[in-house]
Amino acid sequence: MSRERYDWLEHIADEVISTPGGESDVYEIFNKVWEIRKTRPECVIFNQFEEMGNVLWHYQCTGPAMAEAYEKQMKTDTSRFFGAFFTSGSGGSLSAGDYLKEQYPQLKITVGEALQCPTILNNGFGYHRIEGIGDKHIPWVHNVKNTDMVVDIDDNHALNFFRLCNTEAGQEYLRDEFGLTDKQLYDLTMLGISGCANVLGCIKTAKYYELTADDVLGTVATDSAEMYQSRLVEMDAEEGKYTTEMAARDYNRYLFDVKTDHMEEFTYTSRKRVHNLKYYTWVEQQGRDVKELDAQWYDPHYWTDIHNQADDIDRLIEEFNEKTGVLASMPD
Repeated sequence: MSRERYDWLEHIADEVISTPGGESDVYEIFNKVWEIRKTRPECVIFNQFEEMGNVLWHYQCTGPAMAEAYEKQMKTDTSRFFGAFFTSGSGGSLSAGDYLKEQYPQLKITVGEALQCPTILNNGFGYHRIEGIGDKHIPWVHNVKNTDMVVDIDDNHALNFFRLCNTEAGQEYLRDEFGLTDKQLYDLTMLGISGCANVLGCIKTAKYYELTADDVLGTVATDSAEMYQSRLVEMDAEEGKYTTEMAARDYNRYLFDVKTDHMEEFTYTSRKRVHNLKYYTWVEQQGRDVKELDAQWYDPHYWTDIHNQADDIDRLIEEFNEKTGVLASMPD
């Protein structure tokens, strides 16, 4: 985890507990959570990997925001919203794809992960450097049956793309070679490392399906470059100060020459294979009910019932705010 992410956590939390391992070692976090659950009963556990509020948020907020962006900024008489790409961390953002597929039934949902930890692609495991994604399991909140493709992104590609977008030499190259404006260069800094992986995943998807200028792919910038400046310092220490020659190399190698390797278009059987991986994490290790796991696959109302809970939850939030007086104490 980058120094900036640690600093952010320490700023917003009274207590931060570090667990051993790398970016993909969520199992150690689960073990610590069970320890807290058993020894500190006053604690309330919010597990984004299994809490369906994660699903509901992205279905109700992220999905409609992406649809609005398409309708207001991208849609033409000949365009189509072809697909949406999301790397999987907690898996919540994929629920935005569920919303989009309801609005645009032909839309394809693509899930991304790090090539160095290919759990979805081939039941693999390993360490990787795309922070915030790829935790060696399938999140409980991932509606796998509604996912159409998996694309694996080499973490080295994502990091070098990130470096291209967020260094003086990289931006100079993009400005001089392609005429990017200051606004466009600034917008690129809204991409953190996983955001860069999302863009690379969109490029791979577009090449695989041989898309045209009329086809639109949507994705998200999960967090910005602000959280990863220390990674740029580390890369300079390892490889030397970034130059425009290195920027040209990285553009051509990691953007222009993107390949359609390490990806799979799902069949019914391959979707079921990925879904079944939930059993080992969530039923065997975390105590979830296998009947609910089956319902996620076989019950046509399982996910839609969750999507329809927003009004009830909003009502509870309003009641809570009224009881606490939190809104009355806020300035107009």
